[in-house]
Amino acid sequence: MALPNPSDLKVLVVDDHMTARAYLEKNLKAMGFAQVDQASSTAQASEKMAATNYSIVFLDWNMPGRTGYNFMQQCRENTAYDKVAFVIVSSESGDRYVIEALKAGATSYIVKPAAENVLQEHIKKVMIWLEQRAALGDSSATAVKN
Repeated sequence: MALPNPSDLKVLVVDDHMTARAYLEKNLKAMGFAQVDQASSTAQASEKMAATNYSIVFLDWNMPGRTGYNFMQQCRENTAYDKVAFVIVSSESGDRYVIEALKAGATSYIVKPAAENVLQEHIKKVMIWLEQRAALGDSSATAVKN
């Protein structure tokens, strides 16, 4: 099983804090992701996702307006996003948040601020999930847990 090449994948980083988006984009690019877009709200993310097929969407849980968590729930109801990895990136570190996010369809959950090595480990697991999803061709791949 060959993992997808990061440079072939389109990634969207959704966070209302510019520094959080920039930090994640910098780390993704260092890992070989060349196509990284940013959105400062779920409304902006919705517009970008309607226009572009992303492989991975990083979502902050707590944002003004519709939360990243609610946005992911809505996306998971649409089969068009079955092969998209949704990664919640949040300062909410309680187990109940992690469990709730994974049950709702998150592929992974990263607690901020995350060190570079932690981001890399989660992204490797997400890449495995993407490969499994592509190989299965259906929605039976399960979430990657810590």
